[in-house]
Amino acid sequence: MAANSRAPAQAALRTFALILAVASATDCGTDATGVDACRQIEGARCRRAPACGIPLQPPYHTAGSDVDACIRFYDLACLHGLAVSDPGTAAVQACASAIYNNGCGVVRQPESDTACAWLDAGAPSSSSEASAAAADAGSGD
Repeated sequence: MAANSRAPAQAALRTFALILAVASATDCGTDATGVDACRQIEGARCRRAPACGIPLQPPYHTAGSDVDACIRFYDLACLHGLAVSDPGTAAVQACASAIYNNGCGVVRQPESDTACAWLDAGAPSSSSEASAAAADAGSGD
């Protein structure tokens, strides 16, 4: 009798193992680019939003502040990467600096600032433009 009572559990385990094997064999990987850049930009927006009166809910949360929840949300959301190619560290830092220092309009719509123009996937851009924006932002002008 004991062997018969284990049969449904063993069948369920085999089914689960088969599903797991199929799922791991399929293309579940990511070729996301700019994950860290996304996190830096969105983290800057999350931190700056309260001073601009920009509501941070959703995401809804049960622990920590609205800013903490916003950052946690984008830690996961940014795993998809940027919609544009990663512009490099200097351009990302220049954009984050613009979000912190250039007013609430940049927090709402960062691509409106020249330092963050590379975020606009529809706009023509080049690495030289991104480098020039980073140099301008870095010089404090």
